[in-house]
Amino acid sequence: MPSTTRLLILIGLFCGTAESQGRPPTPVIVAEVIQQPLVTDASYVGRVQPRRSSMVAAETEGLVVSRLTDGGQSVRAGDLLFQLANDPLKASLQEALADFELRQSNQRRSAELLATDAVSAQNLRDDEYELARARAKRDGLKAQVTHLAVRAPFAGHVIQTFTEVGQWVPRGGDIARVISTDTVRVYVNVPEHHVSMLEVGAVATIDIAALGGEPVTGYIVAVLAEGYAESRTFPVVVEARNHDGRIRSNMSARVHFQIPQGHEAVLVHKDALVSGPTGQIVYIATDGKAISRPVQTGLAHQGFVVVNGEIAPGDLAVVRGNERLMDGQAVRIIRKHQ
Repeated sequence: MPSTTRLLILIGLFCGTAESQGRPPTPVIVAEVIQQPLVTDASYVGRVQPRRSSMVAAETEGLVVSRLTDGGQSVRAGDLLFQLANDPLKASLQEALADFELRQSNQRRSAELLATDAVSAQNLRDDEYELARARAKRDGLKAQVTHLAVRAPFAGHVIQTFTEVGQWVPRGGDIARVISTDTVRVYVNVPEHHVSMLEVGAVATIDIAALGGEPVTGYIVAVLAEGYAESRTFPVVVEARNHDGRIRSNMSARVHFQIPQGHEAVLVHKDALVSGPTGQIVYIATDGKAISRPVQTGLAHQGFVVVNGEIAPGDLAVVRGNERLMDGQAVRIIRKHQ
């Protein structure tokens, strides 16, 4: 037999064997088709404010004799900010202490004499009344003297002070402004067509351009009932933790809300979409084969895309290895995308 004929026979046998065995299945990675309420992203610019801000006032009038802190300093709860002096007040306290001791002695003596019928019960009641009155006066003056030491109401930062050594501070007069930024709040004005879809407790994402880095997760803590007639917006308050103190009061922030659209939609992973001759298609892995499904795409949401077509929740859409697939081609799932 000629060598050429022998070569053709071998080639024919090889092709027949390959055809009988078929092409090996294409390895693919799949992601499950999901169904969930449709949401859209909406973002608005707001302003950062501290959760706690206090204008520290003098509870007792007095002369500033010592200043222990200044604007820009950090303080702990109870730290001394200013020391006031009020000599007439301290003298009144000494008088009240002496009066209390006298009234206490009188009450004890009346109680002892009543036991021997030396005084009437009315005398004892009168002395008890005078003792109670003296005690109340003493305690009130003690509190006023204690309040001559003006202290920080909570841990935070002193933003500004409003008095100096040598100045007389009236009762209720401003001493300092203290804020705490361990938790911050962002106030944003949301249009009326979105505000009714926001609920207290919902998650919101905060971007602060001045800091860069990853967005901060916050939570809606208030949706105010009254808005601004001119702009038709309503204030919404979003709160976030600020452990490292990098977020500062009055920084500009953009808050991202997830606005529910009121109905559920079918979504596929964005990498499942393939451009076909007539539009977008998705390959569904089923029974070891890749079946193409034409789809119409809609909104994108967190790496997924809304689609309409012959696709159901729970289907396995091919997200890797789908670039060169053909309808009906054998596939082997090697991993499920999480």
